Amino acid sequence: MNIKKYDCIVVGQGLAGSVLALQLLWSGKKVMVISEPSLSSSSMVAAGLWNPVVFKRLTKSWMIDELLPEMIRFYSTVEKELGLQLIQERKITKLFSEEQEEALWLKKSGSDLHHYLENKIYQQHSLTGNKYSFVLNCGNLHIPLFLGSTKNYLQQQEAYTGEIFDYSVLQLNAGGVGYKNVRAAAVIFCEGHCCAHNPYFRWVPLKPAKGEVITISCKDLDLEHVLNKGIFILPLGNDTYKVGATYEWEDLSESPTEKGKNYLLEKLNRLISKPYSILKHEAGIRPSVIDRRPVMGNHPQHSALKLFNGMGTKGVMLAPYFARHFSDFMEGKCPLLKEVDLERFKHLQDIQ
Repeated sequence: MNIKKYDCIVVGQGLAGSVLALQLLWSGKKVMVISEPSLSSSSMVAAGLWNPVVFKRLTKSWMIDELLPEMIRFYSTVEKELGLQLIQERKITKLFSEEQEEALWLKKSGSDLHHYLENKIYQQHSLTGNKYSFVLNCGNLHIPLFLGSTKNYLQQQEAYTGEIFDYSVLQLNAGGVGYKNVRAAAVIFCEGHCCAHNPYFRWVPLKPAKGEVITISCKDLDLEHVLNKGIFILPLGNDTYKVGATYEWEDLSESPTEKGKNYLLEKLNRLISKPYSILKHEAGIRPSVIDRRPVMGNHPQHSALKLFNGMGTKGVMLAPYFARHFSDFMEGKCPLLKEVDLERFKHLQDIQ
């Protein structure tokens, strides 16, 4: 058998696994990514939006001041390395329904949110007639292009194997791990909601949520910015728009449903009266954790087994910062932040 040696095996090439694999490669590690794309479609379905504001409470998104610069740096580096345009910075239009919303907006935009909220109320949106304003420093990542291009890049580096990871042939030894003809110091699982089936980490308390989106064609809509009012409408170019998203915690199949589509269409029809056609209807499972924070770290008994997961709905913003953080942790440069450390769930291992 021809034994191949690597520093890390990364299992899963969704958003988290792709960002981490690139971060590790560019920090000098020899990496092998093992992934079967058909296992989870959540990254491919996601709109790739980043939004620095939590609308419900009109507060900053968690750690946004640290996350945003690293996110822009990382994806800009990917664009340069791969010769692509992956990110588009744009505004999010926030429609108002009552004066209290407007007053709170102006108050917040003049304080700690001044980098993220425009300090002005516009009188009449051309589409809906609502008063409105803009969230600043927003945008979206072209996730399918990012994932596809990353896969091609990994293949060129001889760092990608397209197959379902077989836990039964994983071997733990004093020097790290063995998997078929691969030897590595560590294996890092980036499996999204499929972590629930991982025999080493299924005790981690995920709270996955199914999300459905539709893609429409509408020649008369003419939206430049993302529109937010209960749902988002994201301009994709060529008169096409992605509309989403639903949240479902019971039905965790990745099949689109009539219930989900009807919900989106009802919301959409309240916002626009232009004729449109549905091009696609998709669903995916968001890999969220019960406390809504990422989860990463070493297995309690086997330090060669590692987890990097739980990016959830904010994965585009979270993954670059925490991929670097996790890489630094693996090199012994820093401890993990307590809020993301797998240690916080260690007590649950004995329960399952």
